[in-house]
Amino acid sequence: MPKQTVVQINPVSPLNVTQRSDNGTASVRGTPGKLVFMSGTDDAEGPQLYTSNVDGTNWIRLTKNKTGSENFPKWSPDGKKIVFFSDMYGYNQIYVINEDGSNQVKLSDNTSNDSLPAWSPDGKKIAFTSDRDGNEQIYIMNSDGSSKKRITNDTFDNAAPTWSPDGSKIAFQTDRDGVPQIYVMNVDGTNQVRLTNDRFNNTYPAWSPDGKKIVFQSNELLQFQIYVMNADGTGRVCLTDITADNKYPAWSPDGTRIVFYSKRDCPNDNGEIYIMHADGTNQIRITRSSCSDTGIASWK
Repeated sequence: MPKQTVVQINPVSPLNVTQRSDNGTASVRGTPGKLVFMSGTDDAEGPQLYTSNVDGTNWIRLTKNKTGSENFPKWSPDGKKIVFFSDMYGYNQIYVINEDGSNQVKLSDNTSNDSLPAWSPDGKKIAFTSDRDGNEQIYIMNSDGSSKKRITNDTFDNAAPTWSPDGSKIAFQTDRDGVPQIYVMNVDGTNQVRLTNDRFNNTYPAWSPDGKKIVFQSNELLQFQIYVMNADGTGRVCLTDITADNKYPAWSPDGTRIVFYSKRDCPNDNGEIYIMHADGTNQIRITRSSCSDTGIASWK
């Protein structure tokens, strides 16, 4: 019976997470790359960050913060660093660590919430969400935390930025139309164009590596499901159709697969990580953490 062995950076004691039956993971075994994600496996603390192989094996624990939760990790374009946000000191702030969990550096430090960071394609900038000026707006800073600049400026919430692969545009969600919709803009905040137009919550966009598609989540079918559309907002297709939430999609580096979080197999309203082909076929559960809320993955 295969197991996920969790190796903790600066270990106190190793953790073991039992992975039950294979359940199809053989079809992704050997797939190149590595995932970083959050998991509540250790019940004594908030969710921490881990890496694993793409098939869910070889868990390595990266963070060991005694308070707070570590959220929304993202690989840097060169795969050497991970940016994330944490409320370990009360407010959500943005941090960066090396790929092995070492050298944790705080990039934002204020009495407001900074969250949902996203690397620019060249790794020199980080876009993020902050409520430092009231409602949530989108900002950009250098990757070392310097030169923070606000790029959206209105009375609505603007959040969850994602860069186009050529670095010229940012897609994001905003509630300016009543419910969250997805827009795209230039990196300086100009030329904001609406991509989704309905009465449902459309959130957490992620640009495909070739720049032609945007994957996102929507509650059009009551529960959140994963959708993909062309980068201009046309050609919307639902990739999941399960009577449970499917959320937080992210692309594989080659754009052929999507990793996402789903509650479909968990009776306790938590979820696990799944992978599917970019057209929605071959949906496979790859983590088996006893439904301890494992998800929000990034793939390198």
